[in-house]
Amino acid sequence: MLTLLTVMAVGMTAAQRTETALTENQIADARFRALADAAIAYAMFSFLMPAPDSVLTGSGDGTGDAGPWVPNGAPRVWRFAGEGVSIAISNEQSRINLNQAPPELLAALIEAFEVSDDEARSLADAIADWRDEDDLHLLNGAEDDDYEAAGRTLGAKDAPFTAVEELQQVLGVSPALYRRLAPELSVDSDGNQIDQSFASPAVLAALQGIPLAEAELQVQERDSPIVPDAQGPRAVNRGGPLYRIRVNAEGLSGKGRGMEALVELTPGQQPPYQVRWRRYGLAGTAPTQESDEMDGDGAG
Repeated sequence: MLTLLTVMAVGMTAAQRTETALTENQIADARFRALADAAIAYAMFSFLMPAPDSVLTGSGDGTGDAGPWVPNGAPRVWRFAGEGVSIAISNEQSRINLNQAPPELLAALIEAFEVSDDEARSLADAIADWRDEDDLHLLNGAEDDDYEAAGRTLGAKDAPFTAVEELQQVLGVSPALYRRLAPELSVDSDGNQIDQSFASPAVLAALQGIPLAEAELQVQERDSPIVPDAQGPRAVNRGGPLYRIRVNAEGLSGKGRGMEALVELTPGQQPPYQVRWRRYGLAGTAPTQESDEMDGDGAG
């Protein structure tokens, strides 16, 4: 009887600890989601306001950030309600549109990641064959018969990409290559006009036909802080209206949590911005997606 009571007590204690841990995790998750929404609002209202003179002159604003806040993907730390998060904003129009880019541009982007010329052209043609409506092969592309020969029951989609994640289903795209390509691509940008003002080194290398190392130096020079005491431009170019916002938790209660959102800034309207979609996940990993309707609860 004593042994039975001991086993029951141990079991109840373990169950209570598990339930407590699950509850604490759910509370921390809800807290981070609320904090992430606050970070989106803070970032978008910051973009609606003109840059302070102290930032334009390069003297800083007390946060350790030099220069105006522009959508170049550089993270900034923000504290709210006793928690700290890093906020990184990038211009969606500075990414390559996966549905609009010609195979030559896709091949140039793939080559930027040290992929051979022949392999890059094959992958680019396979991507084009995936999104076009016909079943005709490009020179090095892949259609249904190629997928069937590779043991894949589903062939080419023969329709535009609805999400960048679909790129993983294209024949020949490895997980490692996908992780490098995904941050440079979009299905939400408008057309094939790419804003190079905030483009990444890989995108610049593909657009300009230059080595990645040269493009990295170009970006470093472009994003360097304004010289102290030098007067910067009164009007700051911030691209837009679509922005990709990445929020990563810094505090102990939410450490490791991350959120990415696509936000459209609509100055002069109510509400002044709309969240098209959100994706949650651990910081540095591929998050899961939650879509918001344009008239949903993602507005500020």
